[in-house]
Amino acid sequence: MISSRILLAGLFCLCPFSLAQKIEPDPKNTLIIISTSDIHGNLDKFPKLATLVKKYRSKFPHVLLMDSGDYFMGNPFVDDWEKPGLPITILMNKLGYDAATIGNHDMDYGQTALRDHIKGMPGTKFVVTNLSPSPPLENCFLPYASIPIKGTPISVGVIGLVDMQTTDILKMDGITWKLPNETDYKGVMDRFRLHHNTINVILSHMGYDHDLKMMKYSPNIDVILGGHTHVMLPKGHLRTGTLLSHTGHRLSYAGVTKIIFSTDKKPAVLSKSTEAVSLDPLPDDPEVKEIVRQFTSNPFFNQQVAIAKEEITHVTIGRYFCKAIQKAANADIAIYNRGGVRAKTHLSKGPVTIKDVYEMEPFRETVVTCKMTKADIEQLILTKFMAPMEKEGGMLEVYCAGFSYQIMDGINPSITSTLRDGVIYTVAMGDYLCNNFNFPQQGEGCAVGKSVRQALISYLMQLKELVNPPPTQLPIIRKTTFSL
Repeated sequence: MISSRILLAGLFCLCPFSLAQKIEPDPKNTLIIISTSDIHGNLDKFPKLATLVKKYRSKFPHVLLMDSGDYFMGNPFVDDWEKPGLPITILMNKLGYDAATIGNHDMDYGQTALRDHIKGMPGTKFVVTNLSPSPPLENCFLPYASIPIKGTPISVGVIGLVDMQTTDILKMDGITWKLPNETDYKGVMDRFRLHHNTINVILSHMGYDHDLKMMKYSPNIDVILGGHTHVMLPKGHLRTGTLLSHTGHRLSYAGVTKIIFSTDKKPAVLSKSTEAVSLDPLPDDPEVKEIVRQFTSNPFFNQQVAIAKEEITHVTIGRYFCKAIQKAANADIAIYNRGGVRAKTHLSKGPVTIKDVYEMEPFRETVVTCKMTKADIEQLILTKFMAPMEKEGGMLEVYCAGFSYQIMDGINPSITSTLRDGVIYTVAMGDYLCNNFNFPQQGEGCAVGKSVRQALISYLMQLKELVNPPPTQLPIIRKTTFSL
């Protein structure tokens, strides 16, 4: 749930390899790994991805296609298909993925839907190493996979690591998992050594910062294909002998990693490089384009509900969510989690359709209410602000309607609000926030019989024209200390 970043970082080469090495590749001694991550249901780019895959398969005999998770959630043509997720299953199967791990959003349809996706791709090895599955997902994951490269003594070992911290707790029933620590990262190489593969790859849905830690504590992994935080590394990082690739999200780019190896008595990796390849300039594969057209032809999603008179910011959209559910629940106030508003960074100027609404709210949340005091509400907001999760603490995480608040950030953050002492408020919220945020009434929401989508569509149709309100007071005040 973290916004896109483009990191144009320098390359720190603490190993014999160099991204700048000029070794003329012999196709027979070259492995190409095409990688994707955080697809989030973006069907439109699959025809271009198919073109890229076919291009490399026609030139190189050894090509693997891999994904690092979050293929679901973010496109109504996928999320609201009669069988949620099926369009992605069909397209990934069509392209012939060799290996994949899961992401935190791949559980959003429920465990049965994820199991059906995995069973629908029998040629793909799904590798998840730091998770113990529930009964519905038994026999779906491998803790480790080995992929032989035909006609060579080379084999590729694959581990999958996932971060499930933000997955809805109700979707994780029976599943246990562990966020790797320094000791776990150091043990990764032991697992690779046990299987004696020439090339070792980690499919990581841990995020950029965790991948850097893994490189530090587990040197000489050949490749980490990362995801989760939507970072884009144009040429990757090469540090401690490990090549790290991140390619953003929604198939704007795909990773192309090239590994040149020797097949002597002791097979070895000679060089490795990676790049994020833009899919936009590529032509569409006609066959895959026709499959996509069949999935995206529902006219229901083109119905207009409002018009944006200007580019609408994420903060404004968050306020619309809050005002919509406040009205739907006839509540005193409303709160909504920032991560539940899935607009990219803004809503473009022009017609706003049902498809736009479903993209902004792909989770099909329901509206619930809780009875809360001022202290309860402020505790919820401040606790989330101080959350220890990477990239979550110290951020505006809760949008609101019916009141305002400010956080004074510092060593000991504090909060003030326009809420009144001695009042019991009826607070509208989405069911995800109710079940997953830490506050006294957690999990005790009273359903009002309406979905967030229904509330939002009704509210936007009432507004008709959308504009950004004038700027309000800053919700977060940073404490500044001066020293002489």
